[in-house]
Amino acid sequence: MPIAPALALTALLLGASPATAEPAADTVDALIEQLRDDPILVDPSMGMGDSALAHDVLTEAAADVGLPVYVVLADNPSDLAGTDRVAEQAAALFRDQLGDGLYHVEFREGISYTQSWGGGELDDAYLAPVTRALERAESNGPGEYPRASALFEAVLTVRWAVAPSEEIPEAVVDEYAEQPWAFVAESDYERADATAGRWVALLATIVGVLVAGTIVTLVVARAKPAGRGAAGRRPASTRATSSDPARRVGPTRAGRGAATTSAIPGNIGATAEKALDEARRRLARLPADKLTSPAGSAAADAVEAGDRVLTTRDSLDAVGATVLAAIAVREIERAGSPDRRPYRPCFVNPLHGEARDTVRIDGSSIDAPVCRACARTQGRFLAVKRRLRGSVPYAETSTVWARTGFGALVGDLAAQVLDDRSARR
Repeated sequence: MPIAPALALTALLLGASPATAEPAADTVDALIEQLRDDPILVDPSMGMGDSALAHDVLTEAAADVGLPVYVVLADNPSDLAGTDRVAEQAAALFRDQLGDGLYHVEFREGISYTQSWGGGELDDAYLAPVTRALERAESNGPGEYPRASALFEAVLTVRWAVAPSEEIPEAVVDEYAEQPWAFVAESDYERADATAGRWVALLATIVGVLVAGTIVTLVVARAKPAGRGAAGRRPASTRATSSDPARRVGPTRAGRGAATTSAIPGNIGATAEKALDEARRRLARLPADKLTSPAGSAAADAVEAGDRVLTTRDSLDAVGATVLAAIAVREIERAGSPDRRPYRPCFVNPLHGEARDTVRIDGSSIDAPVCRACARTQGRFLAVKRRLRGSVPYAETSTVWARTGFGALVGDLAAQVLDDRSARR
């Protein structure tokens, strides 16, 4: 397969593009009708200045996938306003009306969602090659803290779908990364500037954030430098701190109140079990020398901790199990590639996936690792239902998950979870 289609590259380098693309519709039903006419839908707000060119690049990338490909990069549909996991909901609705295929959906306020239906091995494939490709691109990208654009992520996701069990060739990643639409301009938001390569090792008290109008004091202890990161870049695992001058996460949503929380999905237990099974299978395939390495041991500890908490049937524990499974998979990868950074989840909601930036949490005086979407506009805090208090942000619970931010704030989540469970006996 060629590194990049000649037509798309010519357009990228010369700045040529067809007529201006039609803006995305405002409702799910209207988006479906647009997708019937054209399966690649890029709103001008998500097209990095040229939605028609973005459309052409995605169309070229989708040519070899082997099943229908639907890509939506647009503003949030008005009929899904105020709901959780908007991209996932939209993808399911699209598939219900449009049929099987690969769906990649990302709206301006929220995280991306990718799912294949009717694609054989692609249906159960993991997006790890895309994550690694984005990490590589960002580690070598322009500026101090380069951040991949939604369009760049979408293009890599579609290219990954051609051979989901393989890594995306570095030449492909590098060539796309050279294009002007690959990275978001840093001037769009401020960055936290904590010292590179340092992270939180211990919280002296419960995590503090302003959620639902409650302020809790956060005390953070400095730790030793974490593993090696990309030269000159602060990894997403950078420490949280209460001493730096205030910085904003990003533009605040208009009219958002303090009590904005996100419920835990009802199927989280099954999700966690599936993730741990995959981590266990991958761990079993490690060669003996890597299995006994520090990374291999860390992976085994994470799987053990995940198995331990999953037996409680508590929803917060199930979320923690999914994070521990992700940590285990990353450590398995680090056994062969030690330079890869450890996995840290989004502090706001660990179900958002891996943290990529460290930013000031809205309404607080702390910086914490968050996902790409929360760095742009802070999302809703993960919450758990309590019988007397109703929906409670996880950070206000007396749990190991609150103390550690589900591992966003510490580098030894598995050890802390195992210690916590041993203390309960």
